[in-house]
Amino acid sequence: MIEGEVLSNRYEIRERIGEGGMAVVYKAKDKLLHRCVAVKVLREQYASDEDFVERFRREAQAAASLSHPNVVNIYDVGEIGNTHYIVMEYVPGINLKELIRREGKLSPERSVSIAIQVAAALGHAHRKHLVHRDIKPHNILITPEGNVKVTDFGIARAMSTATLTQTGQVIGSVHYFSPEQARGGVTSEQSDIYSLGIVLYEMLTGKVPFTGETPIAVALQQLQDPVPSPREIDPTIPKSLDSVILKALAKDPKNRFRSAEEFIRALQDTNLAAPFTAARTNNGELGDVQDAWEATRMMPVAEPQEATRIHGLEERRKVSRGKRSRPPKKRRIRALIFLFLVAFLGGLFWAISYLPELIFPAEVTVPDVTGLTVAEARLALEKLGLRLAVDREIESDVPAGRVLRQDPAANRRVREGRTVWVVVSRGPRLVQVPSVVGLSLEEAKKMIVDSGLTVGVETAVYEPTVLEGYVVSQSPQGGTYLEEGLAVDLMVSRTDAGLPMVVVPDLRGQLLEDAKIRVRRLGLTIGNVWGRSDPSLAPWEVISQSPAPGTQVPQDTPIDFVYNSWSTGQAAEEPPADFEGASRGEERPGEDVGGEVQTGSAAQERPIDTTRNRPREAAVQVTVPPGPEQEVVIIVIDALGAREVYRGIHPGESSITRHVRGYGSNARIQVYVDNTKISETEFPD
Repeated sequence: MIEGEVLSNRYEIRERIGEGGMAVVYKAKDKLLHRCVAVKVLREQYASDEDFVERFRREAQAAASLSHPNVVNIYDVGEIGNTHYIVMEYVPGINLKELIRREGKLSPERSVSIAIQVAAALGHAHRKHLVHRDIKPHNILITPEGNVKVTDFGIARAMSTATLTQTGQVIGSVHYFSPEQARGGVTSEQSDIYSLGIVLYEMLTGKVPFTGETPIAVALQQLQDPVPSPREIDPTIPKSLDSVILKALAKDPKNRFRSAEEFIRALQDTNLAAPFTAARTNNGELGDVQDAWEATRMMPVAEPQEATRIHGLEERRKVSRGKRSRPPKKRRIRALIFLFLVAFLGGLFWAISYLPELIFPAEVTVPDVTGLTVAEARLALEKLGLRLAVDREIESDVPAGRVLRQDPAANRRVREGRTVWVVVSRGPRLVQVPSVVGLSLEEAKKMIVDSGLTVGVETAVYEPTVLEGYVVSQSPQGGTYLEEGLAVDLMVSRTDAGLPMVVVPDLRGQLLEDAKIRVRRLGLTIGNVWGRSDPSLAPWEVISQSPAPGTQVPQDTPIDFVYNSWSTGQAAEEPPADFEGASRGEERPGEDVGGEVQTGSAAQERPIDTTRNRPREAAVQVTVPPGPEQEVVIIVIDALGAREVYRGIHPGESSITRHVRGYGSNARIQVYVDNTKISETEFPD
């Protein structure tokens, strides 16, 4: 998809602002509601995959049911051919991942504020029976005002339906997985709370709790390893906040917060602002801050189940008092020896069966993946037990996303598990086509060459409203994108002298429609048409014309008519006093019907306005008001009628100048900005 393309005759693509594994996100303009939106378009390589298309639709259906200030709104869903897209709220700013990379780590106050807003969005989704399943900093947007928007409910599901992981397909980001997601189990609201806990951990420390060389290694840590305390990385983190994070990251979902609302209350109970203020006022040293935190931390109350469990243990001890509480020493030694032998024999069997395969894996032949997409190459390599990693992306003439080179090369023999590094095409370098309509030919050529493009075919055209030597139109249009070095064709205005001359035929006595057809066939145009009532002539018959028959005029010259409107149902409308057409009454003298028709010498003595078709030129300068990009339209109203001579979109506070031409003494210029008329002036004499 290229910039400038319009989806459903409504959403004009402006620029690419992001991309993910399944889709590309563009900034676009809603031409109907005049607002900026974000359009998420499914990647072409997945458009034919029913599974990916279904997952893409599931995102729209899940997110469209949500309405919350911390959730990105969904406006529209559609498809054109194999292009599937979702139109959503455009959120300016950056995502949380970029913020953490920029600042390293965030303050406890700011981190808690962001986490509370994300938890509020999750609470709203959970009440709608939707689990996000992919909470990570990349899906958390931060506006310039500091507000939080959660996006990408692409793998959310209704809690009443089967999970995707139950079909053996794990979806999400491994560094933010909950343990139940890592093992492919059923996810719940507590899975989102676990992921949000890792996000809060990363905001405070600048890194995630688990890292590894492979996704499998990270997933195993999520399942087995205890979460390291954030205070081990940064001792300035309050202990109360440390306790909240560790509870959110409990391996067993039952030991986490029961709901997002409970998580919010725990974060609010940390009371971040007051302890820091008191500590700095009394002591003035950062080392005493932790004492203030400890003074205000609320100790958790033991739950009833734990008290009952302890009481049951005491009763058991009372009942078993006086009896032997452990087996005899010989029996215990015998049991230990038996367990040791079983473990030793099991380990020996495993080593004999599987250790050779681990130490000496089988060899496979590397397939040729050049020319394939990254997804196709990864699938081909994984079938042979190999892994794929992208070395870098470079610009080339090969379509974007295709593999250019690979290492090791094709047909080489390597061990299973080997990583194949590939270089991927970013596609040809694209440059934005400048808008040169209304500029002189020399200015237009310079702008095109400076942008990295070349000047193509220059076609001379007759355009009475544009000065000679100025660009009338261009192909492709300004604002679109072309490969660097391609050509832009220009159509340049030329004078009337360059047009073929046409002899005006005698159209009097013909029916009006027949006369119009003949005029168009000669390359002339239809000018003004007036009706006059004359019962002595046939209805719709042409009475007179201007210019007069036999006159030589350039092509595209307008021809004016007066026709008989008697009994046609059309209202009579007299031509202006300076109408130069020859009346049929001059050839056929007769009675002046209604006192409206002048014949003979009276018609010849009528004064003629010699300035009627004299061209007038003007330079129109427009200053766009402050604000976002706005559409500028210039309209000329003259003897040729009303017509649009310029239309373009310009940023706020910019200034543009366009040269226009009009005909007649009453020619005037109207300027509109975003459908609002800001000026109307007459052409200078």
